Amino acid sequence: MMKRRRSAVALALSFLIADYAGAADPQVLKIGVQLPISGERASVGRLMLNGLQMAVDTVNSRAPADGPKLELVLSDDESTPEGAVKALDKLIHDPQIVAIAGEINSPFVLASAPIVDSAGIPYLTAGSSPKTTIQSPWIFRVGASDALLADCITRYMVNELKLKSLAILHDKTGIHNQRAELIAGILKAKYDIVPLVNATWSPGDRTFASQLEQVKASQPQAILALGETPEGGSFFKQLKASGVPAQVIGQRDFGVKRVFDEAGSAADGALIFTEYAPDIQGPATKAWNAAYRKQYGADANVIAAQYYDSLILLAEAIRTGGPTRAGVKSGLEYMKAFPGAMADYTFDAGRNGVHRFYVARVSGGKLSLVTTLSE
Repeated sequence: MMKRRRSAVALALSFLIADYAGAADPQVLKIGVQLPISGERASVGRLMLNGLQMAVDTVNSRAPADGPKLELVLSDDESTPEGAVKALDKLIHDPQIVAIAGEINSPFVLASAPIVDSAGIPYLTAGSSPKTTIQSPWIFRVGASDALLADCITRYMVNELKLKSLAILHDKTGIHNQRAELIAGILKAKYDIVPLVNATWSPGDRTFASQLEQVKASQPQAILALGETPEGGSFFKQLKASGVPAQVIGQRDFGVKRVFDEAGSAADGALIFTEYAPDIQGPATKAWNAAYRKQYGADANVIAAQYYDSLILLAEAIRTGGPTRAGVKSGLEYMKAFPGAMADYTFDAGRNGVHRFYVARVSGGKLSLVTTLSE
């Protein structure tokens, strides 16, 4: 698989080089990047940029000195929706920018959608809200939609775990709140199941006593926990201390090393739904993660993987569709099972690129694959 991925990138480069054969001067194809360089989300922007820069280095290292190069043009959205609009507006007027590696924050993507649409420029996002790709035919998702996540979780809970009762505990803001609503809606509409408990916490909370008291009183078969990584370790430890015997089901943010290191054995037995986990994805993804670790001193998380893939996908779209905005859009639309670090990408009619989730079990601070669910 790793050989196949390297070959695909090399093939993309060879076609790009052929397209510009005979040119007297080196050619530059610019990729605009809308990201938070400053503000409260600057750490997210760093992960995005790490993945993108690693991909640019990979692509350009295989191009000859007189061949085409990819260049990133950064525009800081300052971690605000208004800033996202301004950042994108700075990029779209450069005719050399053929595509945008855009925001991961879904509200920022929604704020940007009218500009993307009017400019007619391909825009890749890792934002998971189903609404993001609906807003414009130029917006493509480098990841799985939360609609798919909700469908996979509910199918697995009902059909495989045979659950009749559960509690949903979640962050009351942002994407986790939306995911909880999607899941609860599907459970009711398709399976006539209403959660015994649907309780929330505030972002960054480290104490979950009141929510767990509600769970203990209702005795559900399972707990679906949706929150940010800093909340995960405390949640698992307090759940174990409460003595509640329910099966825990979490999403990728609770399925990472930072959570397991804090939770210790309290996380054992939990089921995690994730689209990216190098330890269970095979040698190609493991090798890519090792290369990322060597370059940046830490394992790659899903954000870095998605934005690495964004750049690789754009290089392939340029090869197949041509080095214009319309050509890149066409190349993305006709892409089939193109291998990236996180997944093999095919953009469907809704411009979603990833169509599966892994179900993994936590044991001893590691994930082991239980099954793979596809739409």
